[in-house]
Amino acid sequence: MINQNYYQNHIKKFPEQFAEGIKRASNIDFPKNLMGISICGVGGSALYGELLNNIFQSDYRISLNIEIIRSYTLPTPPRKDVLYIVSSYSGNTEETISCLNEIMKLNLPLCIFTSGGKLLQIAKEKNLPLYEIPAGIQPRLSTGYFVAGVISIAEKLSLIPTYQQELFRIAEQLEKNLKEDEAKILASQLKNKIPIIYTSNNISSIARIAKIKFNENCKIQSFHNEFPELNHNEMVGFTNVLMNPFLILLQSKFTHHRNKQRMNIFEELMTEKNIPAQVFLLQGDSILAELLNTYYFIEHVSYYLAQEYGVDPEPVEMVEEFKKRIEKL
Repeated sequence: MINQNYYQNHIKKFPEQFAEGIKRASNIDFPKNLMGISICGVGGSALYGELLNNIFQSDYRISLNIEIIRSYTLPTPPRKDVLYIVSSYSGNTEETISCLNEIMKLNLPLCIFTSGGKLLQIAKEKNLPLYEIPAGIQPRLSTGYFVAGVISIAEKLSLIPTYQQELFRIAEQLEKNLKEDEAKILASQLKNKIPIIYTSNNISSIARIAKIKFNENCKIQSFHNEFPELNHNEMVGFTNVLMNPFLILLQSKFTHHRNKQRMNIFEELMTEKNIPAQVFLLQGDSILAELLNTYYFIEHVSYYLAQEYGVDPEPVEMVEEFKKRIEKL
């Protein structure tokens, strides 16, 4: 097994991140008059934002829609009634630091999410609200900490009802619900193919996350889209297939019934063209449960696919090389 430490001490620790994250966020306080949340971040330090939006959009009690800023600058006009979460696991992400400088210049409400680097230094020097995440793991493996931090803060701001107990309940069942043998089988089927992940629009975040897991853990290309939109454009691209795809169709029991029908018919069409396609019915009694169970499953699929290719899933050498080159400019 390649990099067993990554498997045992990083991947398998995911269910524990939620309780630890809630504990770490317990002492952070904010003004009670804030009306929303914006996340300034990129990569693994931002991908949890869409996940949370899918969860909140499934709950009629919640009107919160988190704005995700993957840029060097804030959207205009900047808002004084939202909390800006300045999120960089490493603490050295230049886009995020650029946003922080603008936020501080405008004296906007903020909280820093980081494990170290320049952001941790700034937070401590200026006594800024800080949610400190444990160091030593890849940002993409810190999703549980990020999710727990935002949920804790959103509860304190009265933007969402209490979610912590439900979060803990689901987290405790993740390992039991994991179909690890299925993950190994899917990984073997994906070898030498390009994973394309399609979901219904109510769980679109997990398609993006799965794509990123294949990119970073397996060091391969991967793409994603959602129903029903892809039925109006992207699927026409399979008329003339220029690659070797494998279509992973993730179906939520909570999506519109017509989306389920669209997904099944699409699978039939692709199978008739000898394009591998498989529908996976998501596990869970809520959108929150479906998303977290699927996140954990895909994490394992991508790990075992990395094993199939004989690559170490942990390092992201191309990202590090890119950073070195752009820092010289």
